[in-house]
Amino acid sequence: MDRRRLAVILAGAAAFVNLYAPQSVLPVLQEWMGRSAALAGLVVSSGTFGVALAAPFAGLLADRYGRRRVIVAAAFLVVLPALCIPLAQTPMQLIAARFIEGLFLPGIFAVTVAYAGDEWPRAEARAVTALYIAGTIGGGFCGRFLSGLVAEYAGWRWAFFVLAMTQLALALVIRAWLPAERNHTHNDSPAWSGMLALLRKPELRGAYATGFALLFALVGGFTYITLRLAAAPFNLGPTVLSTIFAVYLVGMLATPLSGRVLNRYGHARVLLAAWAFAVVGLWLTVIPLLPVVVFGLCLFSAGLFFAQTTATSFVAESAGPARAAAVGLYVSCYYLGGSVGGVLPAPVWTHFGWLGVVVLLTLAGAMSSTIGWRSFRLAPAPHEPAPPFEVGGEAP
Repeated sequence: MDRRRLAVILAGAAAFVNLYAPQSVLPVLQEWMGRSAALAGLVVSSGTFGVALAAPFAGLLADRYGRRRVIVAAAFLVVLPALCIPLAQTPMQLIAARFIEGLFLPGIFAVTVAYAGDEWPRAEARAVTALYIAGTIGGGFCGRFLSGLVAEYAGWRWAFFVLAMTQLALALVIRAWLPAERNHTHNDSPAWSGMLALLRKPELRGAYATGFALLFALVGGFTYITLRLAAAPFNLGPTVLSTIFAVYLVGMLATPLSGRVLNRYGHARVLLAAWAFAVVGLWLTVIPLLPVVVFGLCLFSAGLFFAQTTATSFVAESAGPARAAAVGLYVSCYYLGGSVGGVLPAPVWTHFGWLGVVVLLTLAGAMSSTIGWRSFRLAPAPHEPAPPFEVGGEAP
C-alpha cells in the first residue's frame, strides 16, 4: 500500500481518535458532573455539534484553497483544544473545549473524502473511501480504548492528555505522507449560492437526511450502552468498557470490502442491507448476557459503518465540481444527528431504560432506510473508463 493511501487512513484515524473518546469514560465523567445523564451525553454531543456547525465551511475552504492544505492545518489545530480538555476545572469548561475541538475536525474528514474523490477514478475512489472509513473506525476504537485504559490507572485527565499527544503524532505523519492534490480545480463561486445549488438536488437532500439518522443511531447506541454496561447486572469498569469498543474492529475489517460490494450492488441495496444488520444487532443487545450484547454490537457497528461508506461515497460522486462543499454539508447533517443522538435519548433512558433507546434507534433506522432507498437509486453508474495512467503514477 502506497503512502498516499496510508495517509488517507491516518487522516480518518486523526479525525476520530478524540471525538468519541469520552464514551468509554462516561460513567467516570458522570460521577464528576453530578450523575447527570443529560450532562454526560452533552460531553459527546458538544464535539459533534461543533463538527456540524463547521463542516460546510471546511468544504468551502478546501474547494477554494486546496484539500491538503486544509487537512494538514486542521490536524494540527485540533491538538490545541485537546490539550485544554484535561485542564478543565468545571463541566462547562470541558464541554466548551470539546465544542472547539469539534469546530476543527471537519477540516480533516470532510475534506479527506473529497480528496479521495478527486485523486482516484470513481470505482477505485469507492475502495479508497472505504479505507478512509476503516481508518475512522480504527481511530475511534483507539481513542476509546486508550481513554478507558489510562483512566482506569491514572484518571480521566491523563487519559485525554495521552489522546492529545496521539493527535499530534498523527498530524506530523499526515503532513509528511499526504501529497498535494493533482486533480483539484479551485472553486471561487460564491459560498452560499454554491450550497443552495447543492441543496436543490433531491438526491443530496435525501443523502443528508440519511446521514443525520446514521450518526444519531451510532452516537445514541454507543453512548447509552456504556451506561447500561456500567450498571447491574454487568457492572463493568472503564478498562473493560473500553475493550467493548473492540467491536469497532469488526467494522474496520469489513468496511474495506464495501467498495467492491457497492460496485456490484449499488448504493440503495447496500444501504438497506447494512441497516438490516444494524437493527438486528441492536435488538440482540436487549438480552442481558454479555457475550450476546457484544455480538449484537458487532453487527450494529459493522452495519452502520457499511451504511456510512455508502452514503459518503454517494455524496462524493453526486456533487459535481463542488465535491468538498457537498461532503461538508453531508458531514454537517451527519454530526447534527450525532449531537441530537447524544442528548435526545437521555429522557428515554431515564424513563424506559435501554429498551426504550433501542426502540428509538430502530425508528431512526427505518427513516434512514426509507429516505436512502429513494435517494440512492439516483446514483450514477459505478463504472467509468480507466484513466490513461495508473493511479499513483504520473500522467504521460
